[in-house]
Amino acid sequence: MNETVKSLVEDLERGYEANPEESARELARMDDLCREAADLIRSQSARIDYMDRDPFNVLNRINVNDHIEKKKVTNKKTGTEKYLSYLSWAWAWQMLMELYPMSYTSINRSPEGLPYWSDGKTCWVDVSVTIVWDNHYADRPCERTRSEIFPIMGGHSNQSISASAVTSFDVNTALQRAWTKCIARHGLGFYIYAGEDLPQEEAEVKKAETATEEQLQKVSELYTPEEIAKMLKRLKKSNPVELSKEEAQKMIDKRDLSLVSGEVNSF
Repeated sequence: MNETVKSLVEDLERGYEANPEESARELARMDDLCREAADLIRSQSARIDYMDRDPFNVLNRINVNDHIEKKKVTNKKTGTEKYLSYLSWAWAWQMLMELYPMSYTSINRSPEGLPYWSDGKTCWVDVSVTIVWDNHYADRPCERTRSEIFPIMGGHSNQSISASAVTSFDVNTALQRAWTKCIARHGLGFYIYAGEDLPQEEAEVKKAETATEEQLQKVSELYTPEEIAKMLKRLKKSNPVELSKEEAQKMIDKRDLSLVSGEVNSF
């Protein structure tokens, strides 16, 4: 028995012998306090259990790596190729149905009743996925909706296609991908979309503009290691290979001036 509890019991026993009525009232107050403490503990445990059962927390824990598909896309401007990762829509829906069978999808149709929208140049779909799950702490099922506006794309460039070229197949593909992204917003495979906020074009152009080996060699010939380190610090870079073509050329062009005025310090 806990020493504190043991001491309290002994005090109550002594008090009962001296004043039975007061001891009885004290026991009643203690009983009420114990009930309140038990209710508080149960409510806290219920909240923890509720958060643990929240669909996002459940879905976000699932490792989806074995169900990721790859698509090779080509940048029309630079000709560079890269692979985009996305979740298999069929598996994503199957997993959602196994865990939350009452969930459903919806399409926000255009005023003409079409399952896609258009501005006359390109097209897109507007969809949502609603997860429905039983909540032991509510008197009815809970619902949560996530929406997605997704461009209708085609070809190996993964770019929007013109409205006049859109086919029913393109619309169907866009719908499946949009619903999969809605499911990802609910938690399933959410992590594989990390980094998607950086536009593809921007990322590829940035990579294409990396300083050439000739430029880096020229920089190393014109500057001392201390000078290079000082300029890299000002550019918030840790290594010369991170320099862009423009930055490297700027360092080369400023060499003559820096020899005369110490321009390196204000680079």
